[in-house]
Amino acid sequence: MKKSFGVLCALTMLCSACATDGTLVTGDSQTGTAQQLGMTAIKIAINAKCTTEINNQPAWQIMSRAMTTEQQQTVQNNVCGCVSDKAPENITAVDLATAAIDPTARATIVSNAVTRTLNQCVAETLKR
Repeated sequence: MKKSFGVLCALTMLCSACATDGTLVTGDSQTGTAQQLGMTAIKIAINAKCTTEINNQPAWQIMSRAMTTEQQQTVQNNVCGCVSDKAPENITAVDLATAAIDPTARATIVSNAVTRTLNQCVAETLKR
């Protein structure tokens, strides 16, 4: 997990470098870009953690037996997409900065954000 998160962070940074116009970024826009990169990395980690959490749930293991692989993937995408969108609302700027430099803190922050959001998103997905 840690290794893949690091690779995804590096890939995100490389891709964002390709999207710039080549000008030097300073001041507030630099801070905004750093926060966007940090939030993108956190969302990737949240999505991975969400998928793991769903797969480890006994209720999901029982329910998924009655679904096709495509149906399972659709439900997971809907739930984890919701979690990826809503969980960052539970992460402060201080947590985001801490997550950027401390892998242990990052895992805890991501885990807490997923835990606070997962049940809400499952309920929303089931209402659809």
